Amino acid sequence: MRKVFSSHRLENTEGVAELLRQAGIEVRILNGRSYKGNRRRTFSYSDPSAPVSEAWVVRSDDQRLAREILRDAGLIDTTRPDGGYTTPTFRSEVELAQARSPARKRLLRVKLGVLALIAAVVVAAAMHTLNQPPAPAAAPEDPSLVEAQTASPPFDGSIAATLPPVGRLVLARALDDVDTPVACVGIDRGDAPAAIITALATSYPGLTVVPATACQEIADEDRGSFERATGRPATIVDVRVFRPTGPERGTVEVNAYHHRGWAAYETLEVARVDDTWQVTDVIKRVESRGLMGF
Repeated sequence: MRKVFSSHRLENTEGVAELLRQAGIEVRILNGRSYKGNRRRTFSYSDPSAPVSEAWVVRSDDQRLAREILRDAGLIDTTRPDGGYTTPTFRSEVELAQARSPARKRLLRVKLGVLALIAAVVVAAAMHTLNQPPAPAAAPEDPSLVEAQTASPPFDGSIAATLPPVGRLVLARALDDVDTPVACVGIDRGDAPAAIITALATSYPGLTVVPATACQEIADEDRGSFERATGRPATIVDVRVFRPTGPERGTVEVNAYHHRGWAAYETLEVARVDDTWQVTDVIKRVESRGLMGF
């Protein structure tokens, strides 16, 4: 015979025996009921001397089936936890009672609550991410705001729009000779771009640099050109007539005018050297300088 189950509570052992008998397994109970048939109503799990009822399988060839039945019912633990054979471990009534205790149930509820909270946070974070509007795509750069660094064909001596770096270079060169408190700068008979005006104003802190249209051109020597907003004397500087002879070279004209007695005109040769436009030659220069004091 082989013992397959034991318990201080006789009713449990009898239940196991009945379960096995229903499967056709012959079972005997040791330390069972007395000859009078009374139930043992008093027992203690902590009393080592208390009688323990046992269920034994009579036929050894039924032992494997009996263990499988009890294992499936959760009454014994697995006999092969690590792949090797060990003696079957029976779950005591104390362990089963502890598993069903209120404290264990409360702990289980707390764990389930924490897991539910974590799941809710994860779901909320995922929903927040999904609801976020997509990051705006970088706006394509406006080609009109990008300074052209080289000239485009044709290179047959025809007039083209003055390249911004050429205009900035020639205007800065002309401002070195301005004697009036205000300089009104233009490119191709229009106002110079704001970025160029700002750069020039930074480079010449003692000179007020404004757009060309902010000034009035006057030929009279007694009055001369002036800034409209303040009436201060002004020199109007205009870069124009850019004739590219190649992608990185060409000629350009510049006029600096205060009145008919104070004016200068130049034709310059410019070229792009080491990625920077430079004045490489003065082809022509005409100037008229009267007596002035500001």
